[in-house]
Amino acid sequence: MDRRALVGSLFGATAALSYGVTVVIGRELAKARLPPADALGLRFGIAGVALVAFLLVARRPVLAEPGERVRVFLFGAVGYAVESACFYSGLARGTAAAVTLLFYSYPAVVTVADLMITRRRPAPQLILALVLAAGGAGVIAAGSGNVDITGAGIVFSLLAAASFAVYLMAGDRLLHRTDAMRIAAGTAVGASLSLLTFAVARGEFRVPADRWWQLLIYGGATASAFAFMFAALRRLGSQRTSVLLTLEAVFAIVLAAIFLDEGLGAAQAGGGAAVLAAAVIISLTPLRPSVGTAAEAP
Repeated sequence: MDRRALVGSLFGATAALSYGVTVVIGRELAKARLPPADALGLRFGIAGVALVAFLLVARRPVLAEPGERVRVFLFGAVGYAVESACFYSGLARGTAAAVTLLFYSYPAVVTVADLMITRRRPAPQLILALVLAAGGAGVIAAGSGNVDITGAGIVFSLLAAASFAVYLMAGDRLLHRTDAMRIAAGTAVGASLSLLTFAVARGEFRVPADRWWQLLIYGGATASAFAFMFAALRRLGSQRTSVLLTLEAVFAIVLAAIFLDEGLGAAQAGGGAAVLAAAVIISLTPLRPSVGTAAEAP
């Protein structure tokens, strides 16, 4: 592994740990019935302030490069706002382990979409990985043991997975000139403005003073996750970054067991292992030539 890939892998693992922290905090806030727009608007607002402050202190540009500014803003205001709202809504209807493991079917979504876009022939390993991912998600959705989730929770979790897959692929293809920190800051600010505007428009916005410390951790972990995820995306691409982020499932389950006393049933552990194994197989499978390229080859 070259140095660029190694650094990118470390960044991806750090982003996964940070996201694991946000899952636990999000589950607590969702259980307390804090509306998604309020919790997430404040989360991204805190993250945005932290990232912008870092850029200012480092005397680096804050805005994205010309031509990518609207894209970065929309990545947050639309893309990440939708994904995070679906995930948070899932956490209100299921344990952190169940929601996270279902969410991590998204590397399979990324792989299928990438194969369709590039017209590459799927390797046998990828077919196996997709079967594992679908089967594992099905086992988790079936529900047993200490992992509980409602039907609506399953739908929200899978919608979050699909929207995050689109988000990763779009970021990999549409943002080339802006550095990771400015993308992270712009995304956080865009998501915060979108969600807080929605909350205010509905007349439901409130700041839970008794949970300020949870919100600070929520926002700080989000700032860290954004910065490291975009840094990994720049070095590794969407497919391999998506696989590294599956470590979030491990971190989230361990943290939920420690701080939320949420266990993991044997069936769900097996389903989760299948989903994570699928992600690893996808990561290690070399890309094959596209159909057009293969047809033109002598």
